[in-house]
Amino acid sequence: MKYQVSENGNTVTARVTGQMTFEDRGEAPALAAALTGGSATAIVLDLSGVDYVDSAGLGILLTLREAAQAKGKGVALSGMTGSVKEVLELACFDTLFSFES
Repeated sequence: MKYQVSENGNTVTARVTGQMTFEDRGEAPALAAALTGGSATAIVLDLSGVDYVDSAGLGILLTLREAAQAKGKGVALSGMTGSVKEVLELACFDTLFSFES
């Protein structure tokens, strides 16, 4: 998993690429800090560049959500396609996150 964070107004966006797997769990704290450390009130995770997510990847997303909630910020997921979107829907992540197209 690789990511690039940018801020535009009240929104901070992380463009995530590659795979979100067990091997990436150590990246979650740094990504959470990058997303929640500024003054932006909305967080968007652009997953259009993610081609695979496993259960640990789902855990990374939950960690990011918890960090955002602790700071009173909302998280939206965008750009999911194919099997990534299917996994997120099967895990009922649409009840935990806003899904943007």
